[in-house]
Amino acid sequence: MEFNNRHSFFKDQNDHAFTALEKAHFISFAPYAFQASVLLRDFDILKKLYKSEKGLSFAELMQDLNISHYGLRVLVEAGIGIGLIQISDEVYTITKTGVMFINDPMVRVNTNFMRDICYEGSSKLKESILNGKPEGLPYLGEWNTIYEGLSKLNPQQKTSWFEFDNYYSDLVFPIIMPYLFSYQPKHILDIGCNTGKFSIECLKYNAEVNMHLIDLPGQIKIVKKILEDQNISTRYELIEHNILDQSLDIPGKYDIIWMSQFLDCFSDDEIIGILKKCKLALNPNGKIIINETFWDQQKFHAAMYSLQMTSLYFTTMANGNSQMYDSRVFIKLIEEAGLKLIKEEHQIATTHSLLTLSL
Repeated sequence: MEFNNRHSFFKDQNDHAFTALEKAHFISFAPYAFQASVLLRDFDILKKLYKSEKGLSFAELMQDLNISHYGLRVLVEAGIGIGLIQISDEVYTITKTGVMFINDPMVRVNTNFMRDICYEGSSKLKESILNGKPEGLPYLGEWNTIYEGLSKLNPQQKTSWFEFDNYYSDLVFPIIMPYLFSYQPKHILDIGCNTGKFSIECLKYNAEVNMHLIDLPGQIKIVKKILEDQNISTRYELIEHNILDQSLDIPGKYDIIWMSQFLDCFSDDEIIGILKKCKLALNPNGKIIINETFWDQQKFHAAMYSLQMTSLYFTTMANGNSQMYDSRVFIKLIEEAGLKLIKEEHQIATTHSLLTLSL
């Protein structure tokens, strides 16, 4: 495909053989590169170098660190190879990549998510692909899918999961409010409401809209407390519902059905089934509006790469059968569900796409 040729990190047709070999070697040691990078961050080694204008000697770097001489040495030397640290005349300094690794908020969110949610289970990628199940999930808990266990994750895991999940969509919500309310909706259904941030944004933006939030029972308990603590409105309804249960209809009729980074949590067939359920819950002139991140619609390689790697989280940890989609695959699923795509807009807040569907 043209997209892959244009954006591929591994441009073997243009790379010299030695450069290509270097990249291959980097991949072969990637697990240790990740672990060492996280420790260089979490032990504040990179932070100390960042704060030093002229760099630090090894002895200066050792001061106030709660690790051994040997431990610091192997981590710093690994950091040089990874590209986070450089050394000249026995003085260590942080590289631009190191600065980005500790300071960029998106990098931090992604790194914590990989460390706390994905890393251990990633070793079960082969089994997950062969069995069609998230075989890495038992590292977190004995659930069929991660969504059943979100409320039961330990505090650090929970923070990392929700920060990863919310970071991207939170940027979109304020931007799309004028478009959303140009349809003058009175009743909006928020499917997969998560922590309720989208519904809260709507309630604050419009004084007349009524929000209806659907999710699994464990998540509804969480969002109930969040909404009560906000104390901003009583114009909402909480609905416990398993969207995959085809024997259950979505209660009510709605002007807008909203799904934000929700459908990527399901397989092709499940997406078609969910959309068909939504059709039955939509008012005649209503709209289904979907917020997603499609890897083929990304402007930058890093964004494409991050989404493709996130697909492997779905494979090993989430449910074993979903992914971050290619928009062309996703749009075909919309058509199979019998819905019309009436508008699509891409690169909202850099990475997001908004699809508007009608009956």
